[in-house]
Amino acid sequence: MRLLPPPPDICLYPNYEHSGLMRSLAVAMSALAPGHAAMAWAMSDLGAIDLPPGSPGPQDRGRLQAAAPLYFSSALEDAGLLSTAELIAGLFASGAIIQPLGPSATLINNFWRSRRERLDANERRAIFNRVIEMPYFDTLMARLCEAIVAQADGGDLRERVALEAAAGTLGEFLAQRVDPMAAIAARDIVDTINLALGFMRDRLLQTAFGVQSLWQLVAVAGQRQGQGAGMVQRYVDQGRAGQTVLLWLADNVTAQAPLLDPNDFELIGAAQRWLSGRIHASKAPSQVPVISTALPAAA
Repeated sequence: MRLLPPPPDICLYPNYEHSGLMRSLAVAMSALAPGHAAMAWAMSDLGAIDLPPGSPGPQDRGRLQAAAPLYFSSALEDAGLLSTAELIAGLFASGAIIQPLGPSATLINNFWRSRRERLDANERRAIFNRVIEMPYFDTLMARLCEAIVAQADGGDLRERVALEAAAGTLGEFLAQRVDPMAAIAARDIVDTINLALGFMRDRLLQTAFGVQSLWQLVAVAGQRQGQGAGMVQRYVDQGRAGQTVLLWLADNVTAQAPLLDPNDFELIGAAQRWLSGRIHASKAPSQVPVISTALPAAA
């Protein structure tokens, strides 16, 4: 009896925890590649140029590329990610964390020692407030996301005109606010987030604080503002969705008629998730105050 050949192998890729977050972080770092930073430095050499506002041009694409990671970073700031990382590093430096942390101990120590070489919480918040100026940004972003979602069924002429108008208005708004300093600061902030996640995702550190996930660890600090792990996660999801939409905007803002593929489910889904998250965010404080008190010492 002749046996049939075995079926082909099926490759199942592992689903790492926080893989979506890390992909969004990688996208942010890619958008702020050295080429974009070099352009920001070149723009800064020009000094202040007083021109009337107008529709975004090709020279504004780099600014809008920086706006997307800045929005993503501002959402993580609202979630309390970096303030928690800074408090953990301070506790570690003071000797309050006595459990062995393995390789993460070196990462935490380096994070603490380099604290004066990066933007602090007040400086980051100043950048975010200038670029993501509320409530104006929220209104313009909502119009763009609604116009994108309306294209899911193909859209008619009126909906395409609405998309063009929404993209142009938000693009102009951001291009006027992302100055060279903000573009350079974006890289610093994203790099800081990358360093913080390097040790905050470690299970040994989470166990030292009696939690079992990254967002529960962040919520340990956020609970003083009534912010549990669920609210932290919503901020992060909002930031990831917004970054996807804003990167599309950067690629299409100069087009006379922005093209949107009705089958671009990633973009349309991101716009819908942002709108859904906006409903939740409207019920929560618009900004999370900087946490100045220490985290509970690890047992």
